[in-house]
Amino acid sequence: MEKKLKKINYLIITASGGAGNLHGARAQKQILEKTDPKAKVITKDFMLDWLGVIMGNFGVYAWNTAQKKGTVSLQNFLGNCQKILDIFFWPRIFFSAYQDLLRYDIDFVFHMQALGASAILKAIRLYNRVKKKNVELKIIFTDLPAKKSKHYFNPIKRLSKKDKKYLLISSIKPPLKENQTEKQFWEENCKISMDRVCYDPYPVRESFYKLENKKRENIDYKIKINFANNFEGNLIEEISKKGNTHFIKNESSIEYTIKPRDFLITIILGSKPCFKAIYSYINNLIEFMKNNSIKKNIVIFPYCSAAKDPVIKKLHQMIQKIEDFPSNLTIAAMSFQKEDVVAALYFRSDLTITRSAGQTAMELTKVSKAKFFVHTECHLKVNETSNEKLLKGIPVWEAGIASFMQEKMKAELINPKSFIDVCKKYIA
Repeated sequence: MEKKLKKINYLIITASGGAGNLHGARAQKQILEKTDPKAKVITKDFMLDWLGVIMGNFGVYAWNTAQKKGTVSLQNFLGNCQKILDIFFWPRIFFSAYQDLLRYDIDFVFHMQALGASAILKAIRLYNRVKKKNVELKIIFTDLPAKKSKHYFNPIKRLSKKDKKYLLISSIKPPLKENQTEKQFWEENCKISMDRVCYDPYPVRESFYKLENKKRENIDYKIKINFANNFEGNLIEEISKKGNTHFIKNESSIEYTIKPRDFLITIILGSKPCFKAIYSYINNLIEFMKNNSIKKNIVIFPYCSAAKDPVIKKLHQMIQKIEDFPSNLTIAAMSFQKEDVVAALYFRSDLTITRSAGQTAMELTKVSKAKFFVHTECHLKVNETSNEKLLKGIPVWEAGIASFMQEKMKAELINPKSFIDVCKKYIA
């Protein structure tokens, strides 16, 4: 009689505030469930489940507000508070982690960022002693191992040698300095040996794998955008009617037909985008098209907001006031969309403007052959300032990813002021 194999229980720790960690956790869960259908996968939100209602919600609110306002200094400040959070909330993180390890009889832990790493590892060590297990913590670098990713590196570097025995790092291969080895990179940044580093495929959501290596054909493509309610749907419909792209509105979605010669631009500036930046990109394009004889049919899909944010309403009000709106420009505003919609958009896009998030970078490289641009809050024109100054318009850790995207993906930095100068060769 065959011995029955024990079901493995996984714990995935993610964090609200931005969408990268949440998307990474979802991708990791999909990978685990695909490779081991019998596995039990538990997901816990570090901010909302472990820090408590007041502090957790305040942290998420502060981060999302900084994103919406485009305030890089505030984002950097919040990032620099990581060490303070780890110290003051160490007991809460420790007991929350330990309780969940016991409650779900966990066998392996994935952490989508490095917040609270010390407390979590101490909880794992106590849990191992009590349960006679050998559970390890795998920290997954969702923001990529760029040289400026100090919010990942520093908490790991500060860990004790005993803690590091139960730690694994999951990453893609890092960009190295001249004559630098991978061993030197990890020793310098994390004080960790190579036997604790795993080079794994980046946790990309399943819908992007479905389009990987698929060739874009010279055919009509259907892009279906879902809306949350009739009010939102009506606003999106009225904005889209300004252009001449064919679309059909259904009960909960609008389906656009993108012709082979249509030029598709996707603008996604994070989960809580800065409306001023979105509108400036669109308005500058409108003015350019009005002042020049642009024959190309252009379709823009700007991610405007998640539920309850009034950004689509603001965009609608402003678009309605524009006189002589170019008929060959269609604006397909969208709120939160499922991964299959985003994957289809990236796949069909000719040009993308995004933030420099690790999840975004990896998803783009999976499915898109577009021209990639990375948004910076630096308001100087691209051709009037240095790359280093432009990078200062991006939060420090994302600036490292931006450099990675420039080097590996041939991405360029962009802001609304330089949008037309940089992109007119593509849209004219």
